[in-house]
Amino acid sequence: MNKIKTIAIASLSILSIYTAKAQSFKEPVGYKLKNGMNIIISENDRSPKAYSSFTLDNKAFTDKKDGVVELLNAVLNENVTKNSNISFKDNSGKLATSNADLEKDLTAMANLIENATIDRSTFNTAKAKLIASLKLQDYDYDQTVNEKSINALTLADVQDFYKQITPEKTFLTIAGDVELSTAKSSAKKAFGNWNKSEIVASAISK
Repeated sequence: MNKIKTIAIASLSILSIYTAKAQSFKEPVGYKLKNGMNIIISENDRSPKAYSSFTLDNKAFTDKKDGVVELLNAVLNENVTKNSNISFKDNSGKLATSNADLEKDLTAMANLIENATIDRSTFNTAKAKLIASLKLQDYDYDQTVNEKSINALTLADVQDFYKQITPEKTFLTIAGDVELSTAKSSAKKAFGNWNKSEIVASAISK
């Protein structure tokens, strides 16, 4: 439970930064889906939107290569086409949407995460954009994310890291203008059927 609270505080802090207006949260509710995914929900009726953060449990990936998380995020951003509410940065995927569209957009984000296209073309485009961003210094990346670490990563490195991401190694935080029952239902519909072993092969086979 202490681990849930720690992740909750960190995730909710990220979400509060994501929107300056979302400042007061109720006591977070933490639980797990049947597949082991950790869910944290906090209602805040003062917020104008519903916010969600998909976060990796860093302690579950002790041997990851420098920059691989950010490069995977760049690949996932290449998979985001028509939904401007979704983005991937740092150690998480972020969603900002209305309460009415939470289920639809959360399901879209889940589909991107569970069925990412990680082929040579997507990898090359994502890598080039990330390196360009590093050169422009247009974002405050972690010190391990630099041109040297990104250039050292291969397509296989990203694919191998992606294969390690399973539900029990992740946290989904939902906060803001959303009712607890709605958030629970949306989380279950979006991520409840996630069985990583069934989808990895198709995602990285191209």
